[in-house]
Amino acid sequence: MSRPLRTLDVAVAGAGFAGLSAAALLARSGHRVTIFEKFETPQSIGAGILVQPSGLAAMRMLGIDQEVLRRGDRIDHLFGVTRRRWPVVNVRYDKWQPGSFGVGLHRGVLFDSLWKLAHSCGVKVVTGHEVRELQALQDKHDLVVIADGSRSTLRQQTRLACSDRIYPWGAVWAVLDDPKREHGSTLWQWYRGANQMLGIMPTGVAPGRDVPVVSLFWSLHASRYAAWREAGLDAFKRELLALNPACGPLLDQITSLDQLTWARYHDTVMPSYHTDRAVVVGDAAHATSPQLGQGTNLALLDAVALRDCVDRADSVPQALERYTQLRRRHLHFYGQASRWLTPLFQSDLRLLPWLRDMFMNAGCALPVAGRLTRQVLVGVQQGWWPGQTLELSPVLPVGEQPVPVAGEVGT
Repeated sequence: MSRPLRTLDVAVAGAGFAGLSAAALLARSGHRVTIFEKFETPQSIGAGILVQPSGLAAMRMLGIDQEVLRRGDRIDHLFGVTRRRWPVVNVRYDKWQPGSFGVGLHRGVLFDSLWKLAHSCGVKVVTGHEVRELQALQDKHDLVVIADGSRSTLRQQTRLACSDRIYPWGAVWAVLDDPKREHGSTLWQWYRGANQMLGIMPTGVAPGRDVPVVSLFWSLHASRYAAWREAGLDAFKRELLALNPACGPLLDQITSLDQLTWARYHDTVMPSYHTDRAVVVGDAAHATSPQLGQGTNLALLDAVALRDCVDRADSVPQALERYTQLRRRHLHFYGQASRWLTPLFQSDLRLLPWLRDMFMNAGCALPVAGRLTRQVLVGVQQGWWPGQTLELSPVLPVGEQPVPVAGEVGT
């Protein structure tokens, strides 16, 4: 049996979801942890996130699952249709495990929960301090956790192999009030080919408010963003109403294009995530398109796996080597799946979306394909065969069952 590591001095670069959760868990294990965050007043910028059962399992380990359930919206169903109302995506969580579900959550709610948790665990947070040199951290700390996001400046300094590119497609988004919860417990999507996609997701309540909100997303190629702004608000609303006439009351809340935020996405692949004393986690290690809605869930599982590896090792290099071994298959699968699926929903191709419309929903009704689809959705898949999954405890009721190390493979 491994001898527990001595108390480590740990530096975490970045106060995002991965950094805060890793810092809190390592501090809870008895290590001295300092987060260095470049912004003076850090906050999470973005629309809603879909927390999958895998993410809920990690939140249970963190001890924030009940707060998330109170502030988020339960999602039971993902439903996507063409402009002619032909079903393309029709997936229910309880077909994976009875009683299972996702949670639509405002990013700010999760950030606030993790921020409070890190402080309660004794993490020291230094804001307004951008770490520019990895070596400077390594000179003063036993372990460095690189969690500075998809635009990481420290990742390259590790000299680890990395492929990083920006997707040509992005999205504009807004968070809008839905006081009557008219969108229920379903994440809705509407498609016209692969070059138009509208999404509406129940998102719980925003920080400091009690009014239910939804997140609205509109897919857009980066080269057309300037033309989209020039065309103006009325043209934008006409396109959305052509796909979904029922979204008019939501669109009435948008009085200026400035209410919509433009987002781009990275595709980052690393064969290894560690050096002897540094490890790359979260979007810095494996940013993907949001097509599968897994970024936050993967980041939280990174934190759980890192804590478990450090707890079970007798040296930092051994812990980090084990971390890469545990996380590689899971992370590479979701990166690959996102890369392959994105052209079906965000591209100017014609044949692929036609094949999608004809066969995706029917294929998901088949036993093996349906099982694989649901396992991909909930965040537990580690390969292209249905049996290659993470072992997660039953997600209902959340918070009552133990969760194994993130990365262990089911049988």
